[in-house]
Amino acid sequence: MRHIIAALLMISALLPGSVSRTAAQESAQPTTGGTTVHVVQRDETLYRIALRYGTTIDAIAEANGIADPRYIAVGQRLLIPNAQFNAPGALITHQVMPGESVIRLAAAYQTTVDQIASANYITNPALIYAGQDLMISQGAAETADARILYRVQSGETLPTIAVKYNVRLNKLLTANNITLTTPVFPNQRLWIPRAAADSDATDLPLPLTSYAIAPIPAVQGQTISIHITTTGPATLSGTFMGYPVQFITQDGNQHFALFGIHAFAASGIFPMQITILEPDGTQTALTERVRVNDGGYGTETISLDTELNDLLNPQVTEPEWERVAMVMSAFTAQRYFDGLMGLPSTGAITSQFGTRRAYNEGTLDSFHSGTDFAGGPGSSVVAPAAGVVVLAEELPVRGNATIIDHGWGVVTGYWHQTEIYVNVGDVVTAGQIIGTVGSTGRSTGPHLHWEMWIGGVQVDPMQWVQQRFP
Repeated sequence: MRHIIAALLMISALLPGSVSRTAAQESAQPTTGGTTVHVVQRDETLYRIALRYGTTIDAIAEANGIADPRYIAVGQRLLIPNAQFNAPGALITHQVMPGESVIRLAAAYQTTVDQIASANYITNPALIYAGQDLMISQGAAETADARILYRVQSGETLPTIAVKYNVRLNKLLTANNITLTTPVFPNQRLWIPRAAADSDATDLPLPLTSYAIAPIPAVQGQTISIHITTTGPATLSGTFMGYPVQFITQDGNQHFALFGIHAFAASGIFPMQITILEPDGTQTALTERVRVNDGGYGTETISLDTELNDLLNPQVTEPEWERVAMVMSAFTAQRYFDGLMGLPSTGAITSQFGTRRAYNEGTLDSFHSGTDFAGGPGSSVVAPAAGVVVLAEELPVRGNATIIDHGWGVVTGYWHQTEIYVNVGDVVTAGQIIGTVGSTGRSTGPHLHWEMWIGGVQVDPMQWVQQRFP
């Protein structure tokens, strides 16, 4: 009997499928603690793996310390946290970026336009906007191809496009229902099949190849940066919220702009209109809808001593305002600032930018146009970034004042100082002492008022301490 059982076991081991496991079965190995180990198979991507287990690329990348989700190796063991088997894909939140459309997003996430529209109560897919959060069920359309829409550029061929996007030539031909002998021409649209993890959901007209706005959504009283890349040399101009958008071009095809959103600007969705002029006279117009959120600023009442009440008189404030506005609205092409800005004072912040203000129990018809730092008289005021001094003098309301031009429309001011240590025309470096804290002008006590203008608009300078531009 023992010999018979042994023989049956040997025969069973030799039969195909009896104890061997398929590649799909072999790739998923359950572990304790609700985590599954997945062994990467040939031609798999992190996006496909995320779809299979009903999770997201970010979740897998974080669990495995993957810095770049594009690069995984065959045989690599991946921890899959909270794996959901037989799930069509995870529900994720996607923030719309400039140039994206519902059609492109549906292709990128292997879902349908109807799914995105119904999940987000969209009645007109053409009216999505940059900064909008969309709930998308990635992989809801299991037969859809992950693909992007590409515009052929001058001199390109089907083989060079396939190499450029690391896609097999026959897949490129099949995706577009064409043959190798089919002619292609500039600005022709082609579908590029590729992993959705690497896909691009934008559909920008030539000569634009990329369009980025940061941060998204924009916020009332803050700065946004715009970076546009074109296929070749071009001149860009634009408008947003009724103000001009002024671009600086580098390396011929890299275009940058900084834009300040006024503290009293209305929140909502506004069109950003960009015009691209090529050297041959070709002009391309592009309109992108961008959301601007409310800044959520508070209120405060300032009580001035009797002897300072004259400094509220429009005959005193308006001429000074016009002079300061003219100086702080300067735009120079040379850029002096680099990276994050430092703080101009080591004192504690006593008043934030944007606070709605009333003087002597009046109406809240003004706002705090900078950030205030407490400090004893004589404590140092330093330049937060490199620049050129464009004003250094005593003013009735702002007291002893210094203004520094950092280039690209970025200008900062320092009010109420006791002493000024710099002169007009001086080139200052980050961290250089430019004066001392005081209580000159319309001030209720020793402090430094730090103000920033971007393109002629007052913005929150503390944003620049935490975020790099551009």
